[in-house]
Amino acid sequence: ITCRDWSSDVCSSDLCPGGPQTVVLRPDFAGVFAHEAFGHLSEADFLYENPKMRDLMQLGREMGPKELSIIDDGSLAGRTGSLTYDDEGTPAGKTMLIRNGILAGHLHSRETAAKMGEKPTGNARAIGRGREPIVRMTNTYIDAGPLTRAELFAGVDDGIYCCSMLGGQTMMEMFTFSAAYGYRIRNGQIGELVRDVVLTGNVFETLHRIDGLADDLQIRESGGGCGKGGQSPLPVTFGGPHVRIRDVVVGGK
Repeated sequence: ITCRDWSSDVCSSDLCPGGPQTVVLRPDFAGVFAHEAFGHLSEADFLYENPKMRDLMQLGREMGPKELSIIDDGSLAGRTGSLTYDDEGTPAGKTMLIRNGILAGHLHSRETAAKMGEKPTGNARAIGRGREPIVRMTNTYIDAGPLTRAELFAGVDDGIYCCSMLGGQTMMEMFTFSAAYGYRIRNGQIGELVRDVVLTGNVFETLHRIDGLADDLQIRESGGGCGKGGQSPLPVTFGGPHVRIRDVVVGGK
């Protein structure tokens, strides 16, 4: 990334301090995190083929604080990822992936539901005729929590505010994501710009470290689409509120 790609303010800002940090994810960053780091792990074709992950993603497992719920809902009105029926004719609906901190659901086609003894969820999707429907997300988001945005930030003495995901990668339960830019948080107030903000860790550990969810849920259009199994771009949306997480490993200076 060069300075011509970003504003001079970002390019001249200080490097983000490295090490374990308290971070606040802006809703756009939180939504991509929900989609990329957790949503893909919930797709049952992936789970069925990976015994280790199937064990880690057993229904009923505690996944985070009781305030945490993550949802995939293809029935939301007017959203890019919404549909009436999936490409196998199953009605789209709302699937609670995590409900009150407990793993509550997986995303299924008819085939994966039969193999795992669960119900189809309306998530068999293809990008066009002649392509095989595979298990895909629709509108995936972290649900709103009980705190106001001000209350969420007030709980941070020293941390990083992560805004607009730039890119990243996942490998099973491990992730590395880069924010487009960030700010220092000092005594609950947003401070100076910082750059090269990179978060890395284990998604299950990270979900358990969530200790604050704001009430300002935003569902965002992806501006592109999701890719999987050579089928791209598939229309999806993602979202979340402001999310506060303790002790996240942040790469930086």
